[in-house]
Amino acid sequence: MSALRSFGAVLASGLAVVLAYTALMAGGTPVAGAVARGPSLQLVAKTAPHQHGAIMLVATLERPAKRTSAGPVPLAGYQVSFSVHVEQFSGAPLLALGSAATDAAGEATLTYRPTWTGSQALVATATSPGGSTLGPATASFTALSASHPFAGTVEASRPDGVIGRWVAGVLLGVLAILWVTLVGVVVRAHLALGSRSGPEGGPGRRAGG
Repeated sequence: MSALRSFGAVLASGLAVVLAYTALMAGGTPVAGAVARGPSLQLVAKTAPHQHGAIMLVATLERPAKRTSAGPVPLAGYQVSFSVHVEQFSGAPLLALGSAATDAAGEATLTYRPTWTGSQALVATATSPGGSTLGPATASFTALSASHPFAGTVEASRPDGVIGRWVAGVLLGVLAILWVTLVGVVVRAHLALGSRSGPEGGPGRRAGG
């Protein structure tokens, strides 16, 4: 009889342990050693040191440690692309600023010189060596100065200064080609008129005959 009671007590204890473990798992309490989430990307925008008007963009890429007691693990070798919204609204088109690879600390840094003043809506996305995309991460910064003399007016609704200079160069090249073509047409017309007024068909021949 006592053996039967002992067996019953052991069975009840085992059942209680199973029920407690089930309740713990159902409650969503993290278990030590489990990865709670994937890599995270964060973006910080701040004033670049020793560079007037420049903005330093710092993207940090980390993944959680396998143990909850350990800190996050930095991810190196990821390519981070930086962009800015052409206007201050988040739905405005993105303008690419450049890219940088994350270092051993999981950080990728880029220095950006705004071409218009006011709020800058900045975006960073990361690409893993395998080709998967992480992010985006966003940050905002208020630029008080800009590298273009017309900043804060038309520059807020037009591309970055580098692209603007490229477009201006193309337009100047097209204009130069048009001028060369026009000069060539004038020269050919002048030569044609000169050949028609020569000795064989000129006015002096007709007068002497």
